[in-house]
Amino acid sequence: MTSKIRGKIIEFFQNKNLIIDDSKIIVEKAKNFGDYSSNVALIFARKNKMEPLNLALQIKNQLLLENLNLEKIEIAPPGFLNFFVSKSEYEKIVKSIIEKGPNFGRNFLGKKINIEFVSANPTGFLHLGHLRSAIIGDILANILEFTGNFVFREYYINDFGAQINRLVFSVFSRYQQIFKDFPLPADAYFGDDVIWCAQKFFKIFNNKFENSNLDEPETYKIFREKSVQIFLNEIKADLKNLSIKFDKFSSETELFSSQKVKKNLENLSYVFQKDGAIWLKTTKFGDQKDRVLVKNNGEFTYFSSDIAYHLEKINDKFQPDFLINIWGADHIGYIDRIKAGLKIAGHNQKLNILLYQLVKLVKNGEEFKMSKRKGQTFTIKDLLQVASVDAIRYFLSERSYNSVVEFDVELANRITEQNPLFLIQYAHARGSKLLQNKTLINEENLIFNNERETILISKLKQFEEIIVKIAKNYKINLLNKYLLELANLFNSFYSNSKIIGNKNENSLLCLTQAVVIVLKTGLKLLGIKAKERI
Repeated sequence: MTSKIRGKIIEFFQNKNLIIDDSKIIVEKAKNFGDYSSNVALIFARKNKMEPLNLALQIKNQLLLENLNLEKIEIAPPGFLNFFVSKSEYEKIVKSIIEKGPNFGRNFLGKKINIEFVSANPTGFLHLGHLRSAIIGDILANILEFTGNFVFREYYINDFGAQINRLVFSVFSRYQQIFKDFPLPADAYFGDDVIWCAQKFFKIFNNKFENSNLDEPETYKIFREKSVQIFLNEIKADLKNLSIKFDKFSSETELFSSQKVKKNLENLSYVFQKDGAIWLKTTKFGDQKDRVLVKNNGEFTYFSSDIAYHLEKINDKFQPDFLINIWGADHIGYIDRIKAGLKIAGHNQKLNILLYQLVKLVKNGEEFKMSKRKGQTFTIKDLLQVASVDAIRYFLSERSYNSVVEFDVELANRITEQNPLFLIQYAHARGSKLLQNKTLINEENLIFNNERETILISKLKQFEEIIVKIAKNYKINLLNKYLLELANLFNSFYSNSKIIGNKNENSLLCLTQAVVIVLKTGLKLLGIKAKERI
């Protein structure tokens, strides 16, 4: 309703050729004056050299001609517009939700979107930092699909370069320590997951490489391929346990072995040579400095493979309208260079990058700090031992992606009203139980007079707007916030209303059914179970 009213107000200003700023037009839920209210006449009266009350009257007269299903519009000094929704509108909303069921809120935006997320180096188990990317990406992909987009989920395997080389030496050293004293490289990965990988390696090959060394090409190749494979399998298992799926796992190594990096760079303009290296003039397109594509020793840089990878995605048979990358905040320095590279390649409108902040694990009021190099990581496997998948998905998505998340293990497991996830699931369970063995008559007239009922219905209607908004601004935490508000309103309605035996029992049960439908759909988009009982 708010979006309809807002849209018609914008049309009024445009048709009258009046000065307007669309971003400042707000139509919001009113507590004391009607169902909705707006101060639009106050904001723009002076700019259009009009009296606020006169402008408000003109807007009112125009809106009354529109099919907005409003009972009346009142003007309050010095120029507020208060909107009263027709009672039939509430009936229509509830009936529509029940008729559409799990499809209520669906849209048909019709874009093809490639979304890349997680993309952790296969040098160990997934940890909390990777986890947030996984949850954000999966929920955003769910919502983008729900709004009628074609979504392709991709994981980019960084299996090339110095970090993989460090993994090989780390696993080989731990493997040798099974047989004898053997020193670890100074820059080794020290985590227990590397020891676990070496033991896995031993179960496969026994003592075959006891007297080998990594100077032997075949030995190095086997340790490299097998170590990456072992950890990638574990990564896939962890993601599956979190109900996260991908359409494709793309390998950086494959980009080089198939000559795709070289081929994509050959088509770039603004390439020049300096100091024996090959450079890309990214400063001409917003970057702070020019970037090296090929070092003076002939080696390709990470930047060169990043450019090639993005061009491969853009030119893939899927033919995406645009790309979404979900990166950690520590990658902020990469944004300008990669966007500059795509501008040079002629794809300056293709890429959207979300930078997420880290996760702090809190237990007993204290933060558990992590250091992968020192082996003090808190992995997804560890977290799944102390918290449910539902709790993990909810609490890692409830705040904006550019805010730090504190994951409180005690709160996540608490079955009380202090736990927002419990409140949402409790509301769904309450409604489901109330509806058991009840026959609803959605065809008859539904009557809603009580303020708690109409406020609840207005909140239900907002679900459509929230979902479309998330599909455009990617702020998935708006869904968590919405579901909690809806659950609180329903719990208040449930506790303060006589539903069974009420003269309007069928209407109230239909309203309950609408709430259950929306809660279940919203939880499904978050990847969380809508429990029938708690």
